[in-house]
Amino acid sequence: MIRYLLISAFFSLFISCKSYQIKDAVSVDNSLQFVQNQYFSDVSLDYVYKTHIEIYGNKMGGIFIAKRINDTIHRMVLTTDFGNKLLDFEVSENSFKVNFVIDNLDKKIILNTLRDDFRTLLQVNSKVFKTYKRNKEVIYQTENNAYYYFDEVSSNLTKIIKTNKRKEKVIFTFNPKKTTFAENINIQHNNIKLKIDFNQINN
Repeated sequence: MIRYLLISAFFSLFISCKSYQIKDAVSVDNSLQFVQNQYFSDVSLDYVYKTHIEIYGNKMGGIFIAKRINDTIHRMVLTTDFGNKLLDFEVSENSFKVNFVIDNLDKKIILNTLRDDFRTLLQVNSKVFKTYKRNKEVIYQTENNAYYYFDEVSSNLTKIIKTNKRKEKVIFTFNPKKTTFAENINIQHNNIKLKIDFNQINN
């Protein structure tokens, strides 16, 4: 029995220490010091999307507007279709300011989750730790255990996968209109009930 427990403990420790692996990907020499997400990078533009959110049993939709204020800070506002404000955040790599949030979302766990999601979605530059290739994809691993997937032919960012070192935690999927703009964006969590869909509103 003791031998069985020791083997089980060792196996559990081995599994817990195993790092996240990208299936069929091959490690290559780093070609970039920083990887860029250009979809929300232009300070002269307002990025406007029709948005649907399902979060911890709450469902809401409306108009999402993101604006890059300066080199480090983005501001984002979500309103109903009738203009009533649902949330108003300012986020950077090292800061998070809540200007307004409705009562249903004013909970620490929800705010922290939205903070992390929007920080990943809007962050323009991330330091590259490792680089991989798979078929026609180039994948950059950043120091915060996020993996940026680029189409090698178009150079468009198609996906960001955040991991907890061992498995996928959050998947950001982009349908790029061009290198600098994503027409549709989806954020899907694997460990909690949270999904966000963004669809471009044509001007």
